[in-house]
Amino acid sequence: MAASAECPPHSLRNSYPQEWRGLALYVCAAILVVAVGVLGLDRPSGLRQLVESWINIHALFGLLLCGLVLARYQWIIRDSHGLREDISELSRHLSRVVYLVLYLVIGARLGISLVNWIWHGTSVDLTLFEERSRSDASQVLDPHHDYHMVLLSGGVALAMIRVFLTGCLVHRHRGE
Repeated sequence: MAASAECPPHSLRNSYPQEWRGLALYVCAAILVVAVGVLGLDRPSGLRQLVESWINIHALFGLLLCGLVLARYQWIIRDSHGLREDISELSRHLSRVVYLVLYLVIGARLGISLVNWIWHGTSVDLTLFEERSRSDASQVLDPHHDYHMVLLSGGVALAMIRVFLTGCLVHRHRGE
């Protein structure tokens, strides 16, 4: 006879349901994505230069944001039965995740600017885009402007949602 290895009822493994552990992991991942996004919008600092010495901070933010969306998608497919059936509701839900992260990143950056203004007396800059005069007015995306790159990362994540969910919809209809 083989002994069964069961955890005692008082162990830590049984103290928190699996859903709470998944939620805590997801929230920590979201905080990491927001922190990298804020770091990408921060003026060149020691930490930003350290990260940019081995990877582009904006590419890292975009990859983490797409990974966060994919993690949320997998969580919904695994646990939620209502959203899994309605592709348009799932698309709206995942898009809300991207918009929320972008709002948090930009809001945190503007909040840091306000705190620096209050504590250090530096100039407050609440503009998202530079108003400099450009010789080439046809250039919409400036790869050296941090806000442009953060918004581009959000756009890529939103496009990934649309393409990925369209593929899932086509696959589901072929299975019927």
